Amino acid sequence: MTQRRPRASGDAGGAVAPDPTDCACTGVRWCGRCLDPARRRARGLDEPLPLPAALGPRVRPFEDAEDPLARAPWPAGVHRFDPDRQCAPDCPGFRGLRLYRDVVSEVEAARILRTIEATPFQPAQSGKRKQHFGPRINFSKRRIQLGGFSGIPDYAREIEARVRARVEADAQLDSAEAFACLAAFRDFSTTDVFVLRYLEAERSNLDFHADDDFGYGEVILDLSLEADGVLTFGRIPDGPGRATDGESSPRARAGIAAARDLARHAEACFVRVPLPARSVAVLHGDARWHWQHAVLARDVVGRRTSVTLRTLSPALRDTEIGREVLDRAR
Repeated sequence: MTQRRPRASGDAGGAVAPDPTDCACTGVRWCGRCLDPARRRARGLDEPLPLPAALGPRVRPFEDAEDPLARAPWPAGVHRFDPDRQCAPDCPGFRGLRLYRDVVSEVEAARILRTIEATPFQPAQSGKRKQHFGPRINFSKRRIQLGGFSGIPDYAREIEARVRARVEADAQLDSAEAFACLAAFRDFSTTDVFVLRYLEAERSNLDFHADDDFGYGEVILDLSLEADGVLTFGRIPDGPGRATDGESSPRARAGIAAARDLARHAEACFVRVPLPARSVAVLHGDARWHWQHAVLARDVVGRRTSVTLRTLSPALRDTEIGREVLDRAR
């Protein structure tokens, strides 16, 4: 299949070599280049968000079976998601995540990666590299602009179609969770593609947050490529889970405060979800709205590329510019 190449946001047609002594971090964000306190002070950066104590060194990636720490019981409040049972058996309150293995084959994954590599990556916060195909959304001013959005890559439609088929097949099993996922997925149509590259050498990470609900709808799809990963969810019992992306608005600043509260709360609950290479995680319902999620730096081994698909929020879909976005994304 011939891959159409829409232009990524910020794509100037050529890669720009990053300053080896600098990074793109601002505010509380951090990476391996800016962890030094003196460097952070010199750049006017804030203190990084603390890691919850429950997620200390005893909690290891799933595949590290030879490590005696990995075989030891995890701390109270930290639970494993079981992909075979599609739940966290010891945390029945965690709902709204489906994990589908082998959504693309090794050959297809290699083809998608070749297409991704044809577009330059841009520096991103927290030691990551990024590509973005979608409208520009100003979360602080709650505005959306088409900008240079000309469409989404063909591989995004392919991923969406594969996942839709798996969700529909799941619903045939008469599972309440599968039906809930199918109901949420019915209105999904990819309008936003975010490619993130995580690098162990950069200590790439993603702080606890919940994706914005002004710009994006309920369902989020995340494809893992190259290396296995772990997505960690967290929630304060009976407390707000919202901790939105960005840092520039009062809402986002409240989100950062919520992430700090999560790190400090003695009764916070965490669920560790394995992300095998070529798998897709589907977030909806509670996992989308009431749990924060993060990628811990120590869970990044080598190089991992994630492809995240989102759709416009219902409120934006019904606007003139929203209809134009949907048309360009088809």
